[in-house]
Amino acid sequence: MKKLRVTLNNRVYEVLVEVLEDDESRYPGSTTPATAYAPPAAAPAMPIPMPAPRPVAAVGGQGVFAPIVGTVTKILVAPGAAVKQNQPLIILDAMKMDTYINSPREAVIGAIECRIGESVQVGQKLVSFQ
Repeated sequence: MKKLRVTLNNRVYEVLVEVLEDDESRYPGSTTPATAYAPPAAAPAMPIPMPAPRPVAAVGGQGVFAPIVGTVTKILVAPGAAVKQNQPLIILDAMKMDTYINSPREAVIGAIECRIGESVQVGQKLVSFQ
């Protein structure tokens, strides 16, 4: 325990303080002789696992598949519509954010494989091309 005198708002207080670790010698102006400081030993470097790359809207077998888990909020095309590359087809809501699913190429929509309000899983077919 250390007895300290503290002045607060021009009032002097004497307090007892329990010292858990005495490191006063490390501060400038210290009256006690400095002891050699040895930094703690560094922990061995651990490899940081990298997350798997997030898939983009996959194309395969004449269709577009969901790249993320989400809820279909809007369907922007209809069967028989001609679409251009990068034209938005579907909007998915995932964690309160809209994700636009775009056409990977120019094509004609064959069928819409989802409905508004439906929850979709990664890899689920959303749109079929003719």
